[in-house]
Amino acid sequence: MKKIAFTICAKNYIGLAQTLESSIKLYNKDVEFFIFVADEISLEENIKSLPNNVIIAKDALDIPIDQWYQMCFKYSLLEFCTAIKPSCFKYIFKHLNPQGCIYFDPDILVFNSLIGIYDKLENYSIILTPHITSMEEEYTGKLNEQNLLISGMYNLGFLALKNDEYSSKMLKWWAIRLKDRCYQNVMENYFTDQKWMDFLPSFFPSQLLISFDLGLNLAPWNFFEREIVLEDNSFFVKNRIEKEKITLYPLTFVHFSGFNYNSLINDEISYASVVNDLEIYADLKDLLMVYSSFLKINAFQKYINLEYSYNYFSNHVFISSVYRRLFRRLLEDNKIISNPFNCSEQFYLSLNKNGLIKNGMNKIDKSSILNVTNVENKTLQINKLLYILYRFIGVKKFFQLVRLMRLYSKIENHVFLVDRDYLKRFKIRI
Repeated sequence: MKKIAFTICAKNYIGLAQTLESSIKLYNKDVEFFIFVADEISLEENIKSLPNNVIIAKDALDIPIDQWYQMCFKYSLLEFCTAIKPSCFKYIFKHLNPQGCIYFDPDILVFNSLIGIYDKLENYSIILTPHITSMEEEYTGKLNEQNLLISGMYNLGFLALKNDEYSSKMLKWWAIRLKDRCYQNVMENYFTDQKWMDFLPSFFPSQLLISFDLGLNLAPWNFFEREIVLEDNSFFVKNRIEKEKITLYPLTFVHFSGFNYNSLINDEISYASVVNDLEIYADLKDLLMVYSSFLKINAFQKYINLEYSYNYFSNHVFISSVYRRLFRRLLEDNKIISNPFNCSEQFYLSLNKNGLIKNGMNKIDKSSILNVTNVENKTLQINKLLYILYRFIGVKKFFQLVRLMRLYSKIENHVFLVDRDYLKRFKIRI
């Protein structure tokens, strides 16, 4: 069986992807590995001699150039990298013709042979791993169950596909949806490319394998249910919760999602996710040290300071998520904008004309109730204003208005700020 694995990243994570590659090659000499870069390499950056297995996605994938620019503008970096995943699979199947192909997120490290996964692709077309596998009456995970409902049942840091008619059918279906619906947006029930996989058990009941191998996709969201055991210098995983289950699974790969990689290089065990209270169990620390050693001997720091090309307009003004979401709505209204990055085109000119181009917009992207200063006092002031409004318009109109204002928590619904004609063609969108 011809076996291929790949990842997708921006250019600053090429070194992280190479760390993944080195771990794959250590245990899997016969697996070819490719890095799709969802970014552009400028002449000024002078990156010499990129490895042959690095593929610049814009030049390789079967995505029309106007669609490419629309997607990488309207999507965040995370959203965009996941949106082109089906196209990367299709490229590999078309041009390299493997029997089986595995996608890994770049922040994964392989600890064992992948032969068990490729062997299962002899009998299945699609392999997924659930976020968690243990049912508890009183849930003990630090990442709450609501978050898991939002993100979907399966983690798409890993996906294995056979090169057959079923995976081809799935990829076509998936790519169509990710063209326009790969947002991370709770209100719309989207979670990038990932939540779409919840459909697959209904679509492919006999061709889909949901793997309950605890050694696959060990990650922060399931640390609470999986315990690491070291035997004969090899890592195994057993169920941490259900003590009667004593099965040991060989550890195949770990998903180091959200870790501070620079800290790990300096042997500091640190978790840098927004969900910053996930527990680092004592039995996991050896794994972190292994990852630290891999990061040190690879080129992680060689690329890490490179800027994501699609974070800036052509005049180097930072592209806030506000601009991305307003652009999304214009696209949905069939406004033709071939290259939204071009500051001489109408989109940028309209933003600037209407006072939306401001310094410090990147702070808006990072703001949340967790980091806004003096949030209690600001909320109190808003409550006072709302109380005055309530007294003025009455209880029924007040709560009707509050329910309606939910729509305006979406930046897309403020597109009238940049396109005055929108008010003439206004229609309700959730």
